[in-house]
Amino acid sequence: MPNHRYLTDEELELLNEVCHQEGPQALLSLPLTLDAHIAPLLEQASALELKLNIDGIQLSFPVALKHPIASQEQAELSSPRIITNGGHPRAWRLPNPRSLQLRQPNGRPLAAEIRDLSTNGMRVLSRRSLFGRCRHRKVLLTLRQDQQLRLTLELVRQHKGPQFWLTAVRFELSMTDCRTLSDFVFRGFLEQMNKRQEP
Repeated sequence: MPNHRYLTDEELELLNEVCHQEGPQALLSLPLTLDAHIAPLLEQASALELKLNIDGIQLSFPVALKHPIASQEQAELSSPRIITNGGHPRAWRLPNPRSLQLRQPNGRPLAAEIRDLSTNGMRVLSRRSLFGRCRHRKVLLTLRQDQQLRLTLELVRQHKGPQFWLTAVRFELSMTDCRTLSDFVFRGFLEQMNKRQEP
């Protein structure tokens, strides 16, 4: 039986090998040597990906090159997308993320705790309902002290328990913000998995 509900043991082992680096960094990096004939082609490319296949499961890492003309290049990998045998992408989910805070548009803290976060939605615990008659709400999501994302939350469902409301929401992000959040979620995911594997 797999050690994690989102990944098989093989996927987790591969991700730990590919993505292990010392110190907190926003992006993964690796040295990349380019053939002189390939470099001009990359200048015209709109996107570049590194793909790994494991028994029908594909990991797709978006790649950013700092200086595509050079033959010796440092490439940056952002968080991978997992595509399973059926061709469906699997969303990264970060349970109980730390150091995150939801704020109202005016910057005041929102009395709500994020229980589960992905790149297009989250589950939130609060003492009061976050939604009245309207099904949308604007918030600020603080990832780090200098990083905030503006989100428009759309209500998916909410449930009132004895003391708390559990609310599921979804949102859409620009490509830049989606990459920022994806890297944050993926890094946090790996950190949690590594802590579970420590003796």
